[in-house]
Amino acid sequence: MAIILIILFGALQGLTEFLPVSSSGHLTLFQFFTDAFEESLTLNIAVHLGTLLTVLIFYRKDIAQILRGVLKKEKEALGQSLFIIVAVFPTGVMGLFIKKFFSSILVNPMVSSICLMVTGAVLFSTKRLPATLKNKGPFGMSLKTAFLLGCVQGCAVLPGLSRSGLTIVAALWMGVDRKNAAKFSFLISVPAIFGAGLLELLGESHALDGVQLGIGVLVSFLVGLFAIYWMVRFTESKRLSSFSYYVWAVGLLTLGFQLFH
Repeated sequence: MAIILIILFGALQGLTEFLPVSSSGHLTLFQFFTDAFEESLTLNIAVHLGTLLTVLIFYRKDIAQILRGVLKKEKEALGQSLFIIVAVFPTGVMGLFIKKFFSSILVNPMVSSICLMVTGAVLFSTKRLPATLKNKGPFGMSLKTAFLLGCVQGCAVLPGLSRSGLTIVAALWMGVDRKNAAKFSFLISVPAIFGAGLLELLGESHALDGVQLGIGVLVSFLVGLFAIYWMVRFTESKRLSSFSYYVWAVGLLTLGFQLFH
């Protein structure tokens, strides 16, 4: 695979993992239109590790605080870790189920196009949000909300459904404030991204050498830092519905191409 394709692939993953436009959908369509399908499956592992590193770096203080608090058995940290575990559990179960029984749709470009349009509808719904609830629990939400957000994240294993977009919007609809919605969404992405990468690592052969994989990791990490920094601030101050027009356009154009080409 040409280095330029690896750089583009890593940049696409870094940007779309954190913007509410679906990294899996964009990568599937990238693979489809560039004919870089098989090798890109292997490269998925590297670029996902890059964005995993992005989250760890960006939220390093929060993660370190939770870990220290758990070791010291502090009530707040134990509560936060419980909420993360409760959210990650349904994500893992749903992800494994879909991967085992419906694996073919995970690399289907037509599914990606359709799901991108669904993502657009979800983002557009933020034009009318309910009032923020004054919940004093960890991350400003209830344990039930954390579990439901984990289920939403599990659905986002389908290409074209934005993991960050769906979980943030779902949190906002359940009354979570914008800051906590973004923070919780990205924190629960750590085990989700790690688990998905591990499954691919165990199940794929590797056609790329260490240098090529390293480039993919570096590019996705650096672009991801920019994207997550910008996205957190955008979520706190502006409407996510702005992205709906973009994902609708990409979904419609790519679906039309596949149907009539």
